[in-house]
Amino acid sequence: MSKQFNADNKKTNFPWFALAFLSVFIIAGIGGCIAFFLDGQIGAGLTFSMMFCGIAGLMMTLLVYGHRKALAEQSMLLGEKPADGIASNNKSGYQAMLGMGAVFFAIGVPISFVAISDELPKANYAVLLVLVFPLIGALLLWQGRTKVKHWQKIGKTPFYPEPFPGCVGGQVGGYFTLQHGRFEQMPQAELSCVHVYQSGSGKNRTTHRKHIWSSQCNVSRTVDGKHRLVFDVPAELPVTGEDSRYRGRIEWQLSCNGELQQASERLKFNRKWTLPVIAGNARSAWQPSAAEVELQQQQRQVAAFDAAASQIKQQVQGDTLYLTSEPGRHTGTASTLIIVGAIFSGAGVFLSYKALDETAMLWLMALIFTPVGLLTLLFGLFWLGRGLKASVSPGQVWIQRSMFGIQLYQRRAQLTTEQQLSIKQTLSSTSGEGKRTEYFRLQADIDGKTLVLAEGITGRDAAEALKLQVAEALIR
Repeated sequence: MSKQFNADNKKTNFPWFALAFLSVFIIAGIGGCIAFFLDGQIGAGLTFSMMFCGIAGLMMTLLVYGHRKALAEQSMLLGEKPADGIASNNKSGYQAMLGMGAVFFAIGVPISFVAISDELPKANYAVLLVLVFPLIGALLLWQGRTKVKHWQKIGKTPFYPEPFPGCVGGQVGGYFTLQHGRFEQMPQAELSCVHVYQSGSGKNRTTHRKHIWSSQCNVSRTVDGKHRLVFDVPAELPVTGEDSRYRGRIEWQLSCNGELQQASERLKFNRKWTLPVIAGNARSAWQPSAAEVELQQQQRQVAAFDAAASQIKQQVQGDTLYLTSEPGRHTGTASTLIIVGAIFSGAGVFLSYKALDETAMLWLMALIFTPVGLLTLLFGLFWLGRGLKASVSPGQVWIQRSMFGIQLYQRRAQLTTEQQLSIKQTLSSTSGEGKRTEYFRLQADIDGKTLVLAEGITGRDAAEALKLQVAEALIR
């Protein structure tokens, strides 16, 4: 398939069939509700109707929204410039969170009430697990409402691409404006090429978002109050939509993160836009000055070395560089993994216990929950307790691995060239605001074996900076 957008291959039909199929569930929900009402079971009727109508209604809303978004994307790829700019994805994400919370809460409350009323007097305490659904709903409602109110304080921040559309082989850039507040320090923007695809089928279908390429730059404020940015984009990258080299589709995401000052209040600024990108060589009419580019590069380099030094303890003695990757540096990530792993493991153990007296289906669920939970729990414990010491001197490296302060093993090897050094991404996480954090390790490839010299490094720039320092220590 050609890189250039092909309109004939991008026609998006209105999802009539899917909407008609979901309408059947709504009709069934209404019909079941009436039948329960006639039988005098008002609570069961409301629960039945909310379950069918609520879920089907939410899915219909998401289908229509997705169709409108696809039509807008097609129009932009064909060169139709939106007069009001490209809206950020944040508010729609928060509204979807509110919708999901409302459905979970509306369904969970009556189901929990009926189930607990029937089973708790029988000493079946396992029925209390149904409270998870209204609790999740309440949490989603609270978080969604909080996010929407925060978004409203900042206001709309539409993005106006220049050039339009952006080009692989050229530039992707543009500007946005602020309705309220001002930046104390210019924020940083990141442009990412994301491969979106699905795996599995039915209930096991999972959507994956793999970053193919990304680049960062500082935002610049011009005299007209516009906050501008521009990226040079390599020509070999895929464009928006389908590409024969990838299954699924390609999206180009622009994110911007910083801090706003509104009167005496500081607000976190997080915005993400989905941009149209085609093949071409178009460039932005606005370009940062050479002095500004040089200053940004210097600031980024200094920040990278500072980040590397703050994360990995470094000490130089003679011609030897000592590196220490302290344990417990990522307690947030490790704690999340431990909690999730503990919940899944606990659910697996409980299901195994209940399966002794119940159906074989519980065994199947237990065999799924238990290993997933245990693996996640063990990985979280590894992240929390792992420690690593390394020393690098001309032609030689040494490492010592420990776990919760207990030494496990040590290795020594000859390292002759900096080409044997590499950085590898080990984990990535995305916050509720869509901010992506990547973790890297610095490793040496020696005679087909890999020795890790530093780990748990947050950010590629910091990992690259540490790699330069180790390379210098090798050739002293």
